[in-house]
Amino acid sequence: MILRSEKGFTLVELICVVMLLGIIVMIATPALADFGQKRNLDLAARAMAIDIRKTRQKAITTGWSHIIEMRIYNDDYRIKDGKSGEQQVVKLPPGISYRSNNFPLKDGYRILSFGRSGAPNSGGTVALTNSSGDVLYVIVTPATGRVRIDDQPPSHW
Repeated sequence: MILRSEKGFTLVELICVVMLLGIIVMIATPALADFGQKRNLDLAARAMAIDIRKTRQKAITTGWSHIIEMRIYNDDYRIKDGKSGEQQVVKLPPGISYRSNNFPLKDGYRILSFGRSGAPNSGGTVALTNSSGDVLYVIVTPATGRVRIDDQPPSHW
């Protein structure tokens, strides 16, 4: 009886493993790309909500109105300090754009302003979208100025 030691793998086994790994990578790649786009949309909506909350808080603490101009065609928004007149332009991330916006229109821009009490000039919703067509809504409640993010539009919209 002759004993052979079997060490290593055959070429056929290695080719099968490499092919299986290739198939797994081909299946996973689109899912990972989609995840990245959804993540960018989520980050953009969260950043906008934070900026709206900060603008509201500044209006309360300074006692001056503060304004956010949503510049739809530039894919950005401008935050204006009512007291000092300072302006900060915030560009939406690449691949993210406005889908719709129902804040009041003034001088060609959609305007959200907060008075010294922190109350907004009106409530409204901004819909942000990514290149895959996913949508998130940044919703500002009238009177209170509460800001929230949702994947569904508000019922009144």
